[in-house]
Amino acid sequence: MPDLYLPFSFRGAGWWRAHLRLERALSQDAPDTASVRSAWARLARALVAAGAGSMAEAVAAGLVTGRPPWEGPRTGARADELPGGLAELLRHDLATLSAATRVTAEPNRSGTTAGLPALRDLAAPHPDGGLRALAEALDGGDAEALMALYLGELSARGGGPSSLHPALTWDGGALRPVAAPDIADWEELFGLDSQLERLAANTEALLAGTPAHDALLYGARGSGKSTAVRGLLKRFAGTALRLVEVRSGALGDLPDLLERLRHRPQAFVLYVDDLSFDGDDPAYRPLKSLLEGGLASRPRNVAVYATSNRRHLLAERFSDRPSPEDEDVSRWDTQHEKLALADRFGLVITFPDATQRRYLELVRGLAQLHGVADEVGEEAALRFAEWGNGYSGRTARQFVDSLRQARPPVSGRTSA
Repeated sequence: MPDLYLPFSFRGAGWWRAHLRLERALSQDAPDTASVRSAWARLARALVAAGAGSMAEAVAAGLVTGRPPWEGPRTGARADELPGGLAELLRHDLATLSAATRVTAEPNRSGTTAGLPALRDLAAPHPDGGLRALAEALDGGDAEALMALYLGELSARGGGPSSLHPALTWDGGALRPVAAPDIADWEELFGLDSQLERLAANTEALLAGTPAHDALLYGARGSGKSTAVRGLLKRFAGTALRLVEVRSGALGDLPDLLERLRHRPQAFVLYVDDLSFDGDDPAYRPLKSLLEGGLASRPRNVAVYATSNRRHLLAERFSDRPSPEDEDVSRWDTQHEKLALADRFGLVITFPDATQRRYLELVRGLAQLHGVADEVGEEAALRFAEWGNGYSGRTARQFVDSLRQARPPVSGRTSA
């Protein structure tokens, strides 16, 4: 089979390497039956490992989630808007991919592969309708229809892993999908209605393309800050919201990340958890530049949501304060500049500390939610907090989880 000419991102995937191994086995003058069967089995395992129901579904997902195979034209270009040579290369590649999917879907028509099982229905159908349509077009073999559909999907999604995955991480060079995100539930955050309403309203503005604030969620450890941000995935499920975790050490990559997200059709929340800096840490400068704004305009589809236990974000020590004998006459200005970093967030949401009374309210609310209200003892809950991590929402969840773990199994099975 001829090579692909355009640099599709999925070409490093395990299932694609397994497909190439099968192609090599089939391209021999006298294909060895054992080699073909071995390569066939390897491809089947790779497709199952990738969660793809067929070769067509794997290729469709690779096309949709990969970066567009060109840099010049807009991803929303129609076939007749592409330069003639590029359009011809794309048409060739899509026909090549279509032929590859049909070999594995209909092996009994291919001589050497006759008698091998069809590689289809290997996983549950993907819920994404556009992805299913693209896979069906690959199976159908109509190159023009396939090309129009592919370009249409690029126009609607923008390409890249954010086209399908709501939770992502930035690893310093690329966006990576989170296969099994820890999706929190706002129902478990009792007594935080005002905070959640403000966060939801700001996120709705981001999704609507209207001005949205960068948000700082400030409060004691275990007060629900991170849960509130992760809960956006459930609160806005099915929308164009994408949550991108950015670790503090990767803040220097923010300018590059913003440019990658600027023309995407989705709305992105850059999630920085437990944000704080030491006094001499230069990592705060990229974030400061982003929050303040520079010569390049901020993308309207991106906002920063940070959580912190520190109201001013930077550690402040008495030794940091200028001495009367200090020769740096601008030292106070430098100190004030650092302490004012939090003021550059347009939205600051404060999460209250958990007093003993609030802690018990959280325990009762969570116990009611999870069906263990009858098993809650106030004395036991207080002892759990005093022996553990103190009064906080996290401790309340841990205590209720311990009650749920202690319940006998629902089924009638007994342990061996």
